[in-house]
Amino acid sequence: MSATANKCDNSLLALLLALQDLETPLSDREQSRLAEVAEGLSLEPDTWESDIEPNLLATIQENGSLSRLYENAKSRLDALGEIPLDLLPTEAELEQASPNSERMVERGFDPPEEDESDSSSHEITNVAVNVLSAASPTEMSEKLSRFEKLKQFLLQPIG
Repeated sequence: MSATANKCDNSLLALLLALQDLETPLSDREQSRLAEVAEGLSLEPDTWESDIEPNLLATIQENGSLSRLYENAKSRLDALGEIPLDLLPTEAELEQASPNSERMVERGFDPPEEDESDSSSHEITNVAVNVLSAASPTEMSEKLSRFEKLKQFLLQPIG
């Protein structure tokens, strides 16, 4: 996996986990900015470092509670390395969590040509696009039960 894709994956997963634990609702402005991040990920994922990530981090940092939860999850994910794909929400779980919403077109980082088997970037990006573009990203993330398994996995001692 490329360093950019791994950095993006960890940032997106940390955000999704933080949203799941967020106790106060996001403001309309924050929801709108997260929807813009989802649109950018869907349409132009190659602009992660130059455009998408700075906008995402600015939105996270404006919400103190979200920022604390994000930083905690991000540090655990960065220390862990590879995330087992069976801990990520499936397409069926996304459909069940938001059955009446319009689905964003699945896109994501193109896997490197030399390693076509690595699909984690696509999976994580697609989950993030769907959650962040939902009417209520917090509620959508709370409905994804596999995130509970991922949180439990992250709480295990590393090493």
